[in-house]
Amino acid sequence: MISSFQELVESVKGRAKKTIAVAMAEGEDVLKAVAYAHEQGLADAVLVGSRKKIIEIAEQAEIDLTDYDIINTNSEVQSVVRSIQMVRENLADTLMKGICSTATLLKGILDKEHGIRTEKLLSHVAAFELDSYPKLLFMSDGGINIAPNTEAKIAIINNAVNIVKRFGVRKPKVALITAIEKVNYQAMPCTVDAAIICKMAERGQLSSCIIDGPLALDNAISKKACEIKGIKSPINGEADILVMPDIEAGNVFYKTLNFFTNCRVAGTLVGAQVPVIVTSRADSKEIKFNSIAMAMQAS
Repeated sequence: MISSFQELVESVKGRAKKTIAVAMAEGEDVLKAVAYAHEQGLADAVLVGSRKKIIEIAEQAEIDLTDYDIINTNSEVQSVVRSIQMVRENLADTLMKGICSTATLLKGILDKEHGIRTEKLLSHVAAFELDSYPKLLFMSDGGINIAPNTEAKIAIINNAVNIVKRFGVRKPKVALITAIEKVNYQAMPCTVDAAIICKMAERGQLSSCIIDGPLALDNAISKKACEIKGIKSPINGEADILVMPDIEAGNVFYKTLNFFTNCRVAGTLVGAQVPVIVTSRADSKEIKFNSIAMAMQAS
């Protein structure tokens, strides 16, 4: 089981190197992450965007572009379309968001004629390496689905479970996060969703994971909290995956850990034909590099 990003990098190094199409690559942290991934033997890349700006930024950051193809484009939309076209034509194995907006990237991915959509729901899976937790902790969805209904949450769970299994976790423990541990059907519909999903799992409809909810965050990640509250759960404070009730909870959780702790973070978009490396434009080079490694492991 891969339990740290260092172990993840070593795992990816042992695989055949793949190629990333970087949509709108004219960003310093993007170029630094891609260059480091190339240096570490994780992936090659094709840089799509303004050739002039990419070269200027690379020179300022002292990044050698000798080993990279640059495809010149004149707009954000053109950069996204061309990058996706490379994936469709098998010229790239995965897609990475540069400094383009997530909305533009998603529109291109979901285009019925020219995109890389599948029948699956798109969802974002984040991974955290925390000093206070003994293994990688995954969370979904803090970036794509705003207020998922029961059906969407099941799809989010399946997407996350498929990713985590590639990290060597045979049967991931999935915690359905809410503010409380009891079902409150009047005031908190997310607790009802959790109860329904757990009943489905009990009847064998979600057999690929161990799942429980509704659970407050402390019950999902702390055995002591479960003991104090008298909660008996198959998760028992050892969750691999936290499924958030909505994008607000997921986004705040992601950014709180990212900005207020020393944790290491990665994230990828799943449900398309290939994993898509989607990070915030404000995310660091390290997060972008870890996300490249995560996508390579998932592909």
